[in-house]
Amino acid sequence: MSAIDGRGRIRQAASALFGERGFHDVTVREIAEAAQVSPALVIKLFGSKAELYTVASTITVPLADLDLPRERLGRALVQQILNRRDAAVVDPWETLVPRIRQSPTPEITQRELRETYLAGVARTIGDTTADRRHASAVACQLLGLAEGIRVLGYFASEDFDSDEVVEQYAAAVQLHIDRAGAGQ
Repeated sequence: MSAIDGRGRIRQAASALFGERGFHDVTVREIAEAAQVSPALVIKLFGSKAELYTVASTITVPLADLDLPRERLGRALVQQILNRRDAAVVDPWETLVPRIRQSPTPEITQRELRETYLAGVARTIGDTTADRRHASAVACQLLGLAEGIRVLGYFASEDFDSDEVVEQYAAAVQLHIDRAGAGQ
């Protein structure tokens, strides 16, 4: 195996494990096992678990593939969160708080994740305000929904129809998307 191949496998394994359990609850040995390499190679290629966390915890904003008319964005954003829940897939929104709290450098991680997500949301909804107020509101709503349904069990799929949840929640999200489009 080449160093490049090993590096990619380690980064991918670390990203998945850190995303699921956070910095403190993952060991170098677990990362190495998941990447099918030795713990010594992990340290050789990345220096330390903290350095690997910094590299591996770069995440993609979960909105990038949306190319919809503005009036359908709120519904699509909410539907994505419910779809990930129903498919039992880790939701990137849900991993934000643990990533920050468990980071070896929480202030830096908070700033980087806030800016990454805020820029992605602003780009998606067309928020050109200087303070990105509408993108901030949408990001908070999506973060709250993802945390609420996963951590607290709100809108449980056995108790609520997903379409009803989307209709109810998407209206609040869409309000800020519409305001961003109006330049308010």
